[in-house]
Amino acid sequence: MNLEAQQILHKYWDTDKFRPGQQEAISAIIDKRDTLVVLPTGGGKSLCYQLPGLLLPGVCVVISPLIALMNDQVNALSKKGIRAMHISGPMSEDELVTALDNCRYGGFEFLYLSPERAQHPLVQERLAGMNLSVLAIDEAHCISEWGHDFRPAYREILQLKQLLVEVPTVAVTATATAQVQEDICQNLELQNPRRIVGSFDRPNISLHVLHTSNKLEAISEALHPKKSAAIVYVATRKNAESLSQHLNNMGHNTSYFHGGVDDKKKRIHDWMQEKTPVMVATTAFGMGIDKDNVARVVHATLPYSLEQYYQEIGRCGRDGHPAKATLVLDNTDDKKLINRILSAIPHEEVVKKTYKHLCHYFDIAYGELPETLKEFNLNMFCNRYALKPKTTFYVLEQLARGQVLTLTQYSSPKTKVQILHQHNQTDNPLVDYLMRHVGGITDRSQTIQLQDIARRSAIPLNNCIDTLRNLGENGTIALDQLHVDSAIQFHVPREDQQTLLPIVRELKHVKEEKERLAATVLAYVNCTSCLRSHLLGYFGEHASKNCANCSNCVVKDPAVKTVVKVLKRLLSQEETLSLSQLHLASGYSRQAVAQALDLMLQEEIIEQPAFNLFKRT
Repeated sequence: MNLEAQQILHKYWDTDKFRPGQQEAISAIIDKRDTLVVLPTGGGKSLCYQLPGLLLPGVCVVISPLIALMNDQVNALSKKGIRAMHISGPMSEDELVTALDNCRYGGFEFLYLSPERAQHPLVQERLAGMNLSVLAIDEAHCISEWGHDFRPAYREILQLKQLLVEVPTVAVTATATAQVQEDICQNLELQNPRRIVGSFDRPNISLHVLHTSNKLEAISEALHPKKSAAIVYVATRKNAESLSQHLNNMGHNTSYFHGGVDDKKKRIHDWMQEKTPVMVATTAFGMGIDKDNVARVVHATLPYSLEQYYQEIGRCGRDGHPAKATLVLDNTDDKKLINRILSAIPHEEVVKKTYKHLCHYFDIAYGELPETLKEFNLNMFCNRYALKPKTTFYVLEQLARGQVLTLTQYSSPKTKVQILHQHNQTDNPLVDYLMRHVGGITDRSQTIQLQDIARRSAIPLNNCIDTLRNLGENGTIALDQLHVDSAIQFHVPREDQQTLLPIVRELKHVKEEKERLAATVLAYVNCTSCLRSHLLGYFGEHASKNCANCSNCVVKDPAVKTVVKVLKRLLSQEETLSLSQLHLASGYSRQAVAQALDLMLQEEIIEQPAFNLFKRT
């Protein structure tokens, strides 16, 4: 590693030490070799292309699947004083040209693009004429059908790569089995790639699978001590809100997070500062958030895949301190997982009906291919055609998977409006509020967050939407967007049956693949051997011995059986005892007592008549 690389590491990352695998990856990229980097969550994958991007002349282009991830990385680089930008959301060709010219001539060192944006002929033409340092493919497992988050658009990155002959390509991911790693190399046509595959083992994370009849109490106990930073993963928005409330009633200090909450930044800030140390969240939470002292990750519902599970538990223990990952399930969870999978795969007729409504919604004639992005609000679209939002979203996902369209979701709904000069005298309270609080709204079109406006003005959101629609119709305002939360770019002409035929054929394959991934999860939670060995084996890594730090190994530990004997005796002498009382009376550590109690509950030696109270059965 050359001196300049060490200086950059110290200057921008304030450290003199590389994490495992980073130095090898950076050296290979500096030598302009195609490189595959597989490092665990929290292993510092982004540094592997960011440091070479600073060291080598030119712009580092990063392909990333989520706008939120791009935002996080661009913000993090900007805070270091590094020029970075991302191109996302709806843009005209003129706006796209301007953004790319700004990148080329504005001293930018990093450009983030979605895989769909990277397919645009104008983007490819401009990039081919730029001085580029590195082509980085983040979340590279998305290119493989055997990966847990396959996105067909990743396959098209090869078109861009073939235009950038002299530019080294680095593909990075945290979750790739041996088969997925091979897929990445083949589909990206990496030339004699240097492969850096770190260990998937996170020995400081204690792995626990807890079968229980009382999930709420088990989750509460898994979060002990109560002030520890923690994440609890659930399946739905409703689950996130209700479980957060239940845990608060039990003395925990929690917040909840999902894609529909309004105040995302405040919730994340309060969790980062540990004002609310426990976040109950859907999988929308965690990616790109850098908090190293998370001590607990609890899964209240089964994940869709072991890749998803590994990625999520990797968000605890990043500081190297002991951490605990607990998966809590009851005897209905396996069926719930299968039902969730099946509900996420729409029926053929639903796909056809939704696509037809979508074309009518945007006035797309048969044989027509819209040239511009179409913006809409999912719930408003569903209300018009009496569709179920969740099912409709799944249909859009399948249409995107089949490259019929690209769906871009905004972090929050947007409205774009201008109050026209000749109509700016009005008694309408919403218009009056906008004129007083949104600068320049009478001079040019302004993007506003209508939910925030509604909250601050005390005008109900539905009333705001109806009012703006009416004002747009009567000419008081120029309304370019109305509370849009998504944008759709169509890629193929409307031909109904012909357009949808590949999608319909693919549904069976999607179902089989999701069922395969779910089966690996069920095999994990039902295994009786070492959980760590099982998990590492899935990713192709051999563990030579039992870890003595997972719930299965602890059960086999003679020391735990000794604690169980003592606790049996103590509980025979009293009607009920708490964890703290048993800890003090037994003389064993609190962790040892908790592990013994988990085992006794599983074997129904004891029961819990109330929270944190135990009695013999």
